[in-house]
Amino acid sequence: MEKNKSIMDFLIAFFSLVPLILYTLVAILLTVIAVFSLWDAVQIISQMIISLDFTTKIIDVINALLLTITIIVLFETVTVYFKTKHVEVRALLIAGFTGMVRHVLVYNVSTVDPIVLFGTVLLLAVLIAGIILVKPEPLG
Repeated sequence: MEKNKSIMDFLIAFFSLVPLILYTLVAILLTVIAVFSLWDAVQIISQMIISLDFTTKIIDVINALLLTITIIVLFETVTVYFKTKHVEVRALLIAGFTGMVRHVLVYNVSTVDPIVLFGTVLLLAVLIAGIILVKPEPLG
């Protein structure tokens, strides 16, 4: 009986480490992606300033910055997991909302199929409702 208990303890300890290892890898990858995304935003801003093409480049700048913000929110979700050992749902909803706003800015509303537009509005409404209804979790 004692041998079965030690095997079970080993398996539990091993499988408890798996999420920690995976979240560590995700945090590393998100850091790399965030740096590249921020660099992309800086390059777009410099191109906008050099070309003085503010009207068309500003959407590209906002798109790049919103992508960077989304990555940062996801990274913060991973760091909260390291501290509390659970995922904060509200942060994921905010990341989804930011991603959807970015998506709306990218495509031209006048050329989009009305069903796609309705689906996007419905998804935004669900995300907003989720953000309002899900209370922030205490940090303690």
